[in-house]
Amino acid sequence: MSTPQPSVGRNARWLATAQIAKSVVQLVGLSILSRLLSPADFGVMALATVVTNFAGLLRDMGTGPALIRSRDMSPTLANSVFWVNVSAGSAIGLAIIAFSVPLARLFNSASLSHVLCGLALTFPIMSFGAAHQALLERASQFRTVARSDVLSYTSGMCAAILSAHFGLGLTSLVIQAVVHSSMSSMQMYLASPWRPSFRWDGKEVRGIFGFSSNLTLSNLVIYLNRNADSMIVGKVLGAIALGPYSLAFKIMLYPLQSIAFVASKALYPVLSAHQTDPDKQRASYLQSVSFVALITAPLMGGLVALREPFIAVALGAKWASVAPLLVWLAPVGFVQAVLSTAPAVFMVKGRTDWLLMLNFCVAVLHIACWLVGAHFGLQGIAAGYLVATLLSAPVHLGVTARLLELPFSALYRALRWQVLLGIGVCLVAMLASRAIDSLGWAALPRLIVPGLVALAYGLWHLSRFNPEQMFVLRRALRFA
Repeated sequence: MSTPQPSVGRNARWLATAQIAKSVVQLVGLSILSRLLSPADFGVMALATVVTNFAGLLRDMGTGPALIRSRDMSPTLANSVFWVNVSAGSAIGLAIIAFSVPLARLFNSASLSHVLCGLALTFPIMSFGAAHQALLERASQFRTVARSDVLSYTSGMCAAILSAHFGLGLTSLVIQAVVHSSMSSMQMYLASPWRPSFRWDGKEVRGIFGFSSNLTLSNLVIYLNRNADSMIVGKVLGAIALGPYSLAFKIMLYPLQSIAFVASKALYPVLSAHQTDPDKQRASYLQSVSFVALITAPLMGGLVALREPFIAVALGAKWASVAPLLVWLAPVGFVQAVLSTAPAVFMVKGRTDWLLMLNFCVAVLHIACWLVGAHFGLQGIAAGYLVATLLSAPVHLGVTARLLELPFSALYRALRWQVLLGIGVCLVAMLASRAIDSLGWAALPRLIVPGLVALAYGLWHLSRFNPEQMFVLRRALRFA
């Protein structure tokens, strides 16, 4: 079978299909598991996930992206990366087991230690297939990656449901993770033609260490930055205030996380494949960032305009305090989605040191704005988030443009129509919502009717003022 030519659009379509399929499986699976397991079971698993998510940032030590980026990858480098991954995964698994009892005491949950010991198995298992997955992504074999991802996720969910049905309780969630990781690694190993050997070259590892270590540290900084606002809200304003804030953030973040994941994952191997062709790199980056903005700008604009009926339908009237926060957080979501493709540029240019420094400075700015905003309550925190994002975004985009030797004006032209589209959708939805307010309708029709009006306007706007983007949107919605 011939290797497909790298294409951001093709990669993104397969990744997006996998994300949608996994979301459907998750929705159906959780609806079943919620009837078989207790809230306490999910609570313990949530605590364990806090630990494993943090440890997961260290699992491959940034070697996967280094392998994708390598221009002339030698078999020795692949072997060295494989054994680094297996060693790191095993060490992390043993560390989780060693700290499982102290962590259980810290969170005052006796069953947490058993869950952590079970989840520790997933780290060496996933590390076994990490190099194979990186090689598949390097070759833009995202159809294979997506199929394996959906199948392994579905297998894990089915295993959890069967285990819960037979009364295994909390253990069923651990079984889900182990089956998921085992199926994923096995499929990646079988799908990749490369097979590891016992060859090892420390010089090859040292050659990528600067790249991978800076990338790992950068991911740790991002992780801490994304959780610092919740810690500040919980510490300064209390746990009660944290509920509405976390829900508002999840509503804004979850759809955008999927879009950002697809965009960055699809872009990176394409940029890596065109390292000797800067023009194609610039074109691929602009195509990716433009499409992300095309999707997220109207989505966030509509969310701002219809935040009140949306919250009433999605969460219920008791969560009305979430709606005002979306005025500040929705623009944050749009900007962060646009910035989501930037790390791929830093990685392919080998400037993970710049990425680390930039993320560190951004984190300091965000924390400072959150601390100031905390004096004004939840909306102050949200407003501080927006201020910090708007201050740091031009720097982030400017450095990215410099790495690509891309005029900032080209980046502006790639985003201006999408921003105008988002503003237009917001205004039209707001006007339509106000027009029907006097009719006394329930929340659901107050959400659907203005939403459809805004959708019709958005499609008209694209076809009238930016037919090229309309064509891109149509092409993205079908497989070619």
